[in-house]
Amino acid sequence: MGEEFVVVGEGDPSVVLLPGWATDGRIFDGVLPGVAAVTTGGALRPAGFSRRLAAFLDSAARRPVTVVGWSLGGFLAAEFARAYPDRVRRAVLVGIRRGYPEGDVESVLRSLSADPGACLSGFYAQCFYPSQIPAYRRFRGGLQAAYLREMDGGALRDGLSYLAGARLSGESLPSCPVAIVHGEKDAVAPLAEAEGVAREGGNATFHPLPGAAHAAFLADGFRAVVVDG
Repeated sequence: MGEEFVVVGEGDPSVVLLPGWATDGRIFDGVLPGVAAVTTGGALRPAGFSRRLAAFLDSAARRPVTVVGWSLGGFLAAEFARAYPDRVRRAVLVGIRRGYPEGDVESVLRSLSADPGACLSGFYAQCFYPSQIPAYRRFRGGLQAAYLREMDGGALRDGLSYLAGARLSGESLPSCPVAIVHGEKDAVAPLAEAEGVAREGGNATFHPLPGAAHAAFLADGFRAVVVDG
């Protein structure tokens, strides 16, 4: 998947799906059946991202979209909705936190340099543990091998550099309606941080998903928030 943005599904896209670090749009396969969506053909490259997405939507989508961002993608979804409020009907932020501690990001960078395969495999496991084990087994038996083979080291480091400085708060949420979705068993991003951001934002609602881990977009109840919310 060489293009930065691709359209999946038939018809005029109503949703943009932005993946997390070390993944791409394929992580959302089957999540919103019947919904035409714009997503990414490779790992996110944050520098200049909002401008490039807006340019793509100029030709791909006729109406304002719901922009859905998971983890790293959540920061970028909020950033895009702030920069281009006329393009966004609603923002759905999944598995977000206020910010990642500098030491945590540096630790991942060291691990990535020392053994990329082990670093990524460990991170992927964290996204599903402790509660989404069947989904993890499906991922490990399929998409993980492609990611380990295809992920670009430069894009991975760019994503980590962005995360080192990315911050979210109630004040920095976009002006459109915002739904913050979070797995109650998330081992990557603390539930309390996401709930606090939602509580601070006057236009935000909080949607904890029981039993879901960091990959909360794969859990029961997620589609209802995006499509029916």
